[in-house]
Amino acid sequence: MFSNCKLLIIILLLMAFGQSSQAQDVKESATYLQQMNVYKLGMKYADVTIARNSLYNLIAQDPSDASLLDSLAYMYFEYQQFTSCLLVCLDILKRNPDHMAALEMSAVSYSNLGLKDKALTAYESIYLRNNSIFTLYRIAVIQLDLNRTTESSTNVNILLEKEETKTSKISINSEQGAQQISLEAAVYNLKGLLESSQGQKESAKASYQQALAIEPNFELAKSNLEELDK
Repeated sequence: MFSNCKLLIIILLLMAFGQSSQAQDVKESATYLQQMNVYKLGMKYADVTIARNSLYNLIAQDPSDASLLDSLAYMYFEYQQFTSCLLVCLDILKRNPDHMAALEMSAVSYSNLGLKDKALTAYESIYLRNNSIFTLYRIAVIQLDLNRTTESSTNVNILLEKEETKTSKISINSEQGAQQISLEAAVYNLKGLLESSQGQKESAKASYQQALAIEPNFELAKSNLEELDK
């Protein structure tokens, strides 16, 4: 029994060595090196199409190299090609379910594709790993979008109890563009949206005013307050 196990271990080690040797041979081949040079030139001269095509050729030659898939996902993400980015990220996550960058890119991709249920699941998976207040804020926002107001309200209250919320900044998009504001102000604005959706007009007004007390130039809170007064 022991000798059989020992033999199996030796066979597995030899197989792993053989695969590693094959991968190394591929990386040293003229075709692979040529495609790598083309990829580098494409990146150097900002020719995304050339660089991406070279990446596909490199992946086809060495599908075991996880870093190539990573590069492809980052490329699609940077150029906001969210469908392709998501599909690549899903393949990355099949190999490594704890790949944080792929989890985050997939969450953003789901959001931009309007797949909010899946975006929420992705952000919840991220939160289990990073326990970040920024991730929790995104979860609360999506929960409101999905009309899961009780859960969103619970997370808003958790955020407001954290000291880190008061000292952190976040980028918020509005019609005037992106603004860097206090996370605490963003959370109070979200609290106002929650209260407004439940018909609690006076509470919502107080929350928007609290957001503006923290960030007087917070455009989104201003517009939400104005909309409430109409």
